[in-house]
Amino acid sequence: MLVEFKVGNYRSFRKEQALSLVASKDTKLRGNCVGKRKLRLLKAVGIYGPNASGKSNFIKALYVMRDIILASADYQPGKKLPVQPFLFDSKSKKKPSTFEVTFYHENVRYQYGFSATSKRIHDEWLLTYPKGRAQTWYERKLKRDDWKFGSFLKGEKERLKDKTRENVLFLSVGAQWNNKQLTTVYEWFKKKLRVMPADAIWAQVTAEMLLESNEDKKIKTILTEFIKSCLQDADLGIFGLNVEKSKVTEPKFLTELPEKSRDIFSKYFKQSPTIEVEMLHKNVKTGKEVFLPIQEESDGTRRFFELAGPWLEAIVTGMTVFIDELEASLHPLLTRELIKLIQGSHSKQGAQLIFTTHDTTLLDPELFRRDQIWFTEKDEHSSTRLYSMLDYKPRKGEAMQRGYLAGRYGAVPIIEAFKLNGK
Repeated sequence: MLVEFKVGNYRSFRKEQALSLVASKDTKLRGNCVGKRKLRLLKAVGIYGPNASGKSNFIKALYVMRDIILASADYQPGKKLPVQPFLFDSKSKKKPSTFEVTFYHENVRYQYGFSATSKRIHDEWLLTYPKGRAQTWYERKLKRDDWKFGSFLKGEKERLKDKTRENVLFLSVGAQWNNKQLTTVYEWFKKKLRVMPADAIWAQVTAEMLLESNEDKKIKTILTEFIKSCLQDADLGIFGLNVEKSKVTEPKFLTELPEKSRDIFSKYFKQSPTIEVEMLHKNVKTGKEVFLPIQEESDGTRRFFELAGPWLEAIVTGMTVFIDELEASLHPLLTRELIKLIQGSHSKQGAQLIFTTHDTTLLDPELFRRDQIWFTEKDEHSSTRLYSMLDYKPRKGEAMQRGYLAGRYGAVPIIEAFKLNGK
């Protein structure tokens, strides 16, 4: 489970900002929290703020961090890292971006982070707290070309260090070369963390989960029934679905290629079949049934389908999921029900949801505690500030939605009347 995520000098984040999933001492909605050792962690957090305030950049920051961890071991020398510093002052342009995550995995707390420019990794560190006290497994510092390894990290550390290029993370190399301890940390980012930017399309993920059964038949069975049930309960006019691999027709240009090249491309097309999804509609009066391809469905139906797979995977396996613009194309009542699934008692211990949204109907004290609501806004330097509703003392009887729309917590756009031709 996620405890905290910090990011600094990345895109609109100039100074380091931190999102904490540690619950306050508030006794309301205790079911929205999970106990981890001496901590209580929140199952869900919503982030509000005006357009261009940095909400999406916060999701992108974790997406980039995860991508570098999972992919950098295969980076070739000179390959640039996907890091962009804060560009609105000359000093920040030259400094590295920083990312740090604190999380629980297999009941042990880890603290892992790194700083980097597009050219190289500057610093990297990993601490663990198996018995409450910190154990430093390793530290890497560019300024002094200094590496420090703790006695608790086992294995051939110097050999892994020699294989770690300047644009590659030591954690990634350790996992690639099967260091058991580092692989455990790496696996949390790979299997227990999912990040869904606003422009990501996850329909293929859900479809593959429905189609493939070689990894976890239980998830496939539950997902199939979940989607069928929810598509009906969500009042989308859908009574079932059909998922199958489609035959791939080789393009005509392949016949014009040399034989060796033709064989290579033919193999690629055979290994990359597309997956077709059809939704079953029924005429209530006549009983006539018609299957329609998902491309013909509404944006809301497609959005619900693409969320279903990652959502159920999180509930069943205890994943932490970050979603940008959760409510996109969804009715507010549908969004609310999805959140209830994460926060419900049937959700496996460890499932978490962090999302950005403009849906103020979710600011409901029967759904969320005050420590579950966070905000973003820009300061005078065009830098994003991230803060919690707990920073504001509640007024007696004040509704969260009304207080937010009235500007009591900030993080709302200051809008003047729109004008045409300067009038």
